[in-house]
Amino acid sequence: MIRLQTYAVFSLLATITSVYYAFSSREQFYPAMVYLSTSKICFVLLLNTGLVAMCVAWQLVKRVFLGTLREAEVERLNEQSWREVVEILFAVTIFRQDFSVSFLAMVAALLLVKALHWLAQKRVEYIETTPSVPMLSHIRIVSFMLFLLVVDCLFLANSLGSLIQKREASVAIFFSFEYMILATSTVSTFVKYVFYVSDMLAEGQWENKAVYTFYLELISDLVHLSLYMLFFIAIFLNYGVPLHLIRELYETFRNFRIRISDYIRYRKVTSNMNERFPDATPDELDASDVTCIICREEMTTAKKLLCGHLFHVHCLRSWLQRQHTCPTCRAPIIPPDNGRAASAQQHGAQPGVQPGEILFIGLSF
Repeated sequence: MIRLQTYAVFSLLATITSVYYAFSSREQFYPAMVYLSTSKICFVLLLNTGLVAMCVAWQLVKRVFLGTLREAEVERLNEQSWREVVEILFAVTIFRQDFSVSFLAMVAALLLVKALHWLAQKRVEYIETTPSVPMLSHIRIVSFMLFLLVVDCLFLANSLGSLIQKREASVAIFFSFEYMILATSTVSTFVKYVFYVSDMLAEGQWENKAVYTFYLELISDLVHLSLYMLFFIAIFLNYGVPLHLIRELYETFRNFRIRISDYIRYRKVTSNMNERFPDATPDELDASDVTCIICREEMTTAKKLLCGHLFHVHCLRSWLQRQHTCPTCRAPIIPPDNGRAASAQQHGAQPGVQPGEILFIGLSF
């Protein structure tokens, strides 16, 4: 921040000097403006000052809504920035005929707005995993997400307006798509935050939170996949193969496919939980630790897994949204079919795990 302030001061002084020289030497407004726009040195100084002003505004927004960044947020910012810069460079090669000063300014603004979105997502993740969060932090993050949504809508409206006015393929397609993705991501993050607040007000007893969160992420991936496919087709038909979209399109499709398969697997496991997992008897509750390892609260009733560990039924259902292994011993939770269970009991094997069978089921959020 100190380096940026120093650089901003020197940039401002250099720009003021060049503007003063232009008006003092030309003595009239129009000749001075012509000189500033045609002189290469003055043009570079003005462009540099504009970029510095954007960076300073970004720092002010970050300071107002987020305060000091945590180490994890800085790491996320650095990792995403390098990858995004590379993708932007690929995009510039596609729209090279539209390259101009305004295009460069729009690209810089897009990168800065994307960085704010990464920080907002990381801050929401931090709030969700922190036991006690001050009310001021909630107010700031809600205001921040609303601010980002307004910015996304303004840039999106500007890009769509330019696209409609020109009535032909242009770089406005690129910015329209990018701000559509950012706007949908902001809405998804905000709804996820609303789920967290609702669960917090219910003192952590909202059993359907994990289910609704899963549906939200599934719908978000579907919307993003649809937008990526539409944009890929639009760019391919007008400019050629969009290399910068191939990785994002593949990752979005892969995540969506994984979520679909995991959802089918989850529904299969939880379809008849009362029948698949027996209730723990009072003797079993007394003989074991009555604290549920998932929610860290005492159990008066519990479900018993094949491995013998006990958990709340709603905690177990939420856990199955993320993992299909026991939280305590990491044994597979998936119960066997009736035929396999009977066969296993006849051979004296433990039900649900056949010799040499490896079960690996992961659900990534």
